[in-house]
Amino acid sequence: MRKVSKIALVAAAFAASSMLIAGCGAKTADRAPAPGALQSGGDPQNVITKENFDTLSSNLSLSDLEGMYGKATFLQQSIVDGIYSSTYRFQDGPKIVDVTFTHENWLNNPLSCPRIASMEFSDIPPVAQRVVK
Repeated sequence: MRKVSKIALVAAAFAASSMLIAGCGAKTADRAPAPGALQSGGDPQNVITKENFDTLSSNLSLSDLEGMYGKATFLQQSIVDGIYSSTYRFQDGPKIVDVTFTHENWLNNPLSCPRIASMEFSDIPPVAQRVVK
């Protein structure tokens, strides 16, 4: 009786380990592509343009802007008279959009939503280009 339980325990452990190795679905691992296969040449997105910047409304949230322009970079945060202001930057090549959101202290006013206080569009001219005659 004791030998049967030990054998059953070993068989159960072997079955469990083989299921874990197979991934519980008995599917073998997918192979990764060759090195560099997922890389391509430069892909200019051109998601930030002066035209779509001019059509932005002032009641957009940070997640709305990230949905349009991509991931934002946090620049700074300041507190003046209990009003918090946070500045984020969206960049697409030489085109930059800086957006500042303001909100009240969430401990005093938990329903305070960040609102756009200012938006600035700038297009930096390319550097290190010269005209060759």
